[in-house]
Amino acid sequence: MYLFNRTIETQGDMAKIVPILLDMKKAVQDAGVDVTFWIGGNGYKNGTFIFSANYATLADRAAATAKLTANKSVAASYEKFNPYIRDKEPDVILQYVKGGVTAAVIPVGAVVSSIRSDLAQGADWIKTLEWATAVAELNEKITGVPANLAFVTFGKLGGLVQFSAYANIEAAEAAEDTQMASAEWLPLFMKGGEFALAGSVLSRQMTKLA
Repeated sequence: MYLFNRTIETQGDMAKIVPILLDMKKAVQDAGVDVTFWIGGNGYKNGTFIFSANYATLADRAAATAKLTANKSVAASYEKFNPYIRDKEPDVILQYVKGGVTAAVIPVGAVVSSIRSDLAQGADWIKTLEWATAVAELNEKITGVPANLAFVTFGKLGGLVQFSAYANIEAAEAAEDTQMASAEWLPLFMKGGEFALAGSVLSRQMTKLA
């Protein structure tokens, strides 16, 4: 299972941008592609939007891209969105190690908390995955919330992302408090200093728009 992410920074005129994105979402759905739109929150630049999609195979991703490229309504909605774009991060495709299809099963307004890191120089990749999996499993154990883990297959290699979905920001904060109160969690998380490149760890939250 693969996860595609496109992160776009806009100039932040939400009143004008959100209606365009809602129209774009409908056009994408009508084209037969399931994409989720997010608003970047804590840890993102103001005015950031994220587009994500899950695919069983890379061939499915290619087929979806072909549908979107050929669809005039999708192209028209993107043309309306284009003037508001300030910057874009390179597209990323991740492969799941644990979990999957988060966006499809959570409601609009739900919050996803994620932690991204890059592989430390000289770190053992297999041991890094074992540590990251252990952290994800412990997160799930102590919070009761499904935890997801994925690594970058297209984009900056060596990247890992752990993420969980919550009904709202209050639930996300409660889960973080539960983690910090656990005698097990912090020591295991800090062990990541062996595996994560210094300065690369990035904590973010985004909210499902559509």
